[in-house]
Amino acid sequence: MKAKLLLTFACCLMVQCLFAQKKAYEQGDLFIHAGTSLGYYGYGFTGNRSGAFIPVTASIEKGIHESISVGPYIGYASWKYSHYGYNYKWNFTSVGARGTFHAVPLLNEALGASISEEKLDLYGALLVGLEFRTFSGDEDFPGSYANGTNFFIGPVLGVKYKFNERVGVYFEGGRGAFGFGTLGVSINL
Repeated sequence: MKAKLLLTFACCLMVQCLFAQKKAYEQGDLFIHAGTSLGYYGYGFTGNRSGAFIPVTASIEKGIHESISVGPYIGYASWKYSHYGYNYKWNFTSVGARGTFHAVPLLNEALGASISEEKLDLYGALLVGLEFRTFSGDEDFPGSYANGTNFFIGPVLGVKYKFNERVGVYFEGGRGAFGFGTLGVSINL
């Protein structure tokens, strides 16, 4: 009788271990994100703009609280712009820090929702950083669009879907490092 009970308990424990999944975000997690910005902004509404190097971003985040992660980010982009016979080129490097609030557990508790914490991470993030801009062209470009450094604060809302415990995809909408939308891959180390 004891052997049957012990065997039943061991089988139940093994089944639970096989089907249990890690949550999409947990305190102590370390994530690497790599993505590309979509719908980039600025530098003329007329003329012909062509991307010399698509905007790419990367960040590392560490879970420091059950709902908060923080870490650095970096991004790079460059593009050319032609208008009225003039040709210009800009290179952009963006660096800074980001803090993220992971909302699924709070939404499930506050709204009585049943959002899957294993597959889905809904979050809001705040990016704070510097954007370094270098310019080259046919002639000096007037105003604030030439060489320079800008400070910015960028709020974003995001969603991450995890395929398994290690790999997922994400989309962020809002003022990211280079655009109003970023699509990418997330790896949990």
